[in-house]
Amino acid sequence: MIGLHHGISMGLASLKSAKMRSGLTALGIIIGIAAVVATFTLGSSFGAYFSDQISSSGSNYIMIISQKENLFFDQQVQVVRNTPGVTGASPVSFAGGVATFMGEEKNISAIYGVTEDYADIASVPMQSGSFITDKDTSAIVIGKKLAQEEFKNEITTRSTVTLTVLNTDTNEYITETFKVKGIAGYNETNIISGSEIDSAIYIPLDVAKKLSGKDDYYMIFAMTESADDVQEVADDVETNLARNLGVSERYLNNPEYEDLIPFMVMNQAEFLEQVQEITQILQTFLAGIGSISLVVGSVGIMNIMLVTVTERTKEIGTLKALGYSSKDVLLLFVTEAIMISSVGGTIGVFLGLLIGYIGAAVMGFSIGLSVPVIIGGIVLSMIIGVIAGVYPANKAAKMNPVDALRSE
Repeated sequence: MIGLHHGISMGLASLKSAKMRSGLTALGIIIGIAAVVATFTLGSSFGAYFSDQISSSGSNYIMIISQKENLFFDQQVQVVRNTPGVTGASPVSFAGGVATFMGEEKNISAIYGVTEDYADIASVPMQSGSFITDKDTSAIVIGKKLAQEEFKNEITTRSTVTLTVLNTDTNEYITETFKVKGIAGYNETNIISGSEIDSAIYIPLDVAKKLSGKDDYYMIFAMTESADDVQEVADDVETNLARNLGVSERYLNNPEYEDLIPFMVMNQAEFLEQVQEITQILQTFLAGIGSISLVVGSVGIMNIMLVTVTERTKEIGTLKALGYSSKDVLLLFVTEAIMISSVGGTIGVFLGLLIGYIGAAVMGFSIGLSVPVIIGGIVLSMIIGVIAGVYPANKAAKMNPVDALRSE
């Protein structure tokens, strides 16, 4: 039986004698591998980007959102605070209204009444100035986008802004004037919570109650000791609140009774899990599309190798007449198929990385290189070469040497 080195040498000689045919054969593999590698590279970059976004907006927070009015009051806030593992909790009231600055009015959909510790618990980033305190009565914090882009004139710290809010008790609009104490927002847009912070107005909780006439809270924002125990603490908070509100514990974590739970508990661990699931689904979908090109490429290799067998019938007969066995001929043709697909796969891997790099750069992601994907792309191309080359090689190996030498 011929050695592997001899088989590779003969395969190279055969490929060099038909460069155009070899290049076209490898093209399908190049496109397919490039598509798969680019898909996984972009998917990895996408997942890493969103994981960073979630972490930067707070890795150990819990949001408890009311699903109906008059549900959360000071008693429920205290239940959350008393849950083991919770290091802080801030109630949040919600209202909409109109902001007026230098005679220009803008509708504001998110006016939050918060306590002074909300900034630390919710990791609110300050661009300038400082966050409001519980003692403030006429100070507010404005989101960066609202301050810099929504009005003709830019709002800065110490600017004066008037808020008009509908009071639900009197059904009348109440207008008060505030001084801007700080501008909140991320240096770069944060997908998870940046748009909300950038477009919101924060006012002291007691002032918000007076303006809106609402004593209940829209949400309770809580913080745990570390990100490691956030899921466990969130489950405990949900159980304690359910017990306090008279909600049966058998309704919890049961999709069948989801509509019967009047509040929703969300945390960073769940966000990360959702992002990972979305990334995996996206990668699987796009990889499936790229795999179609691999199938087309493998069929192309098989077709070209079948044509090659027909063209080299006399050569096969000569090899067998010189003493080459059927296994030797089989090895020669399989080696050629593997070499074509391996070269195509290697080129496809680097092309896929280039496409992934460009795509990540355009979307503002950092490139996510994966060594297993690179190695897997090359190995996959070799496997395709074996699969696509076995049938033509087997056909060549079974040729009768006498009949092969007589062929035209």
